[in-house]
Amino acid sequence: MLCPVCRSGSIKVLDSRESRDGGAIRRRRACMDCNHRFTTYERIETTPPIVLKRGGGKQAFDRNKIRAGLQRVCHKRPVDDEQIEALIGAVELWAATRGEREIRAEEIADRVTRLLRPLDLVAYVRYLASHGVYHNVDEFVHLLGQMEKAAHTSPEGQRTLFEIDARGQIQLSAPSRLFVEAEDEADPGDRSSAAAVPDSEVS
Repeated sequence: MLCPVCRSGSIKVLDSRESRDGGAIRRRRACMDCNHRFTTYERIETTPPIVLKRGGGKQAFDRNKIRAGLQRVCHKRPVDDEQIEALIGAVELWAATRGEREIRAEEIADRVTRLLRPLDLVAYVRYLASHGVYHNVDEFVHLLGQMEKAAHTSPEGQRTLFEIDARGQIQLSAPSRLFVEAEDEADPGDRSSAAAVPDSEVS
């Protein structure tokens, strides 16, 4: 294995342990030339099915795209890289053991949400908003209310997707208002149609 920074082959393993879900071996490595440290995962090789994109195209299952989407919604949330890797591994194993040669991108997004919700409610809501895994804006706003009841506080200094005003009413924070306004502008005459799932981030 080569160092991702200087491409040297002088690599030392500093730590090796099983991942939390037991599906991989996590190794912490260091380059002996430039001292760069990085993490690698050793896991069972699987053959996930081909992903059917919403537009009708097909592409290979790409765990890196799922990782990018999860890292974005988990930004500044108490979800570490190992938890994200475990979630991706679970999704990949689920897809590979379904016994089907093809899988819809929407099914992958739905599976990710099922596994993300127990980890962090805020990240879960962010994923729903960014990936359109709900039916319409009204349903999304209703979900925000449910999340507020389940978690009244957030980490100090952390911006939330929704706030409670002086009358106890739920108010969308700036990021959520921008999302709702964007959907209204895209389709002002029909807020009941299903939202599209971005193929580029779930496959």
